[in-house]
Amino acid sequence: MLINPLAQAHRVCNAFPSQKDISEPERRVAVAHHSSRSPVHWGGQQPNAPLSIFTDGSKLDGRVGAAFLVYHNNSVEEHQYRLSDHCSVFQAETVALQKAILWKRLNAPNEDCHIFSDSMSVLMSLQNHLIKNNQVQETRQLLDASISLHWVKAHIGVAGNEEADRAAKVATQKDGVDVHLGIPERTMKRLLKDSLLAHWQTVWDSREEGVKGLYTRNIFAKVSRTRCISNPYDIQLATNHGLSPHYLRKFNLRDCSCRCGEDQEDMVLHFVIKCPLLSHLRNSIKFNSTVLQVLTHPTLRREMRSILRHVYLHERDMFQNTD
Repeated sequence: MLINPLAQAHRVCNAFPSQKDISEPERRVAVAHHSSRSPVHWGGQQPNAPLSIFTDGSKLDGRVGAAFLVYHNNSVEEHQYRLSDHCSVFQAETVALQKAILWKRLNAPNEDCHIFSDSMSVLMSLQNHLIKNNQVQETRQLLDASISLHWVKAHIGVAGNEEADRAAKVATQKDGVDVHLGIPERTMKRLLKDSLLAHWQTVWDSREEGVKGLYTRNIFAKVSRTRCISNPYDIQLATNHGLSPHYLRKFNLRDCSCRCGEDQEDMVLHFVIKCPLLSHLRNSIKFNSTVLQVLTHPTLRREMRSILRHVYLHERDMFQNTD
């Protein structure tokens, strides 16, 4: 015995009443002026047509599927489509809706039809006056007065929706791809960013002893697009390039050392953490504090800046020429 999904769906759906195969790669479309299109409205009527279709899309284990189930004349008809793996769930939901509308126009052109989807984003995009997505544009063009679209909440036990969800998941396991679509712009940007970040990390990890930037790499093992150091004192500590005897000797600018005489290297880190001449400025920074801790902790960072500023202002008192 067939379960009538309409009896369950009418309590949880909002309805709004309402043309090409979508196997081509995704592309930009010319946006029609909104005055040339009939509006898509939300409504409140309860579905009561004998022809009902439930649609769904799914992404499972890196594969994408779409499906729709037709409830018509006491029979159930199921259609499944596997999409390209790079497709989004939004694309799958739209494909399912498009295929359902195409089925209705071909098999029951003169009947009223209620189509149920649990994708609020797809249904809302159909309302947009400025549709820039090719799939959504084509879906809207397929609608006519005999088709009513409804939103139904997912995973609350509505039989038709649950069956459509199952069918979409099964579709992901098909051997071949039925619908080839272009990569969504958002996905393409993410893939490019991920690829560039991975290449950057590979180059960063491949630095060997003696190569420029090794000091900084030992501080920041992982590259990041969001890390941006602009304060001059922070840069000195992060790169070891700044006002220190080590830097001045390295570039043959001045042969000098710190007056404390306790560190042969006399790098920037010496003044921030070790130099006894600056102990009166060091309250939170400890002898075992790391460069990363100093750069990332607000209190330590402020203290470090104060110390390096003191070195800058009192260079003559801090540095001594070596014989």
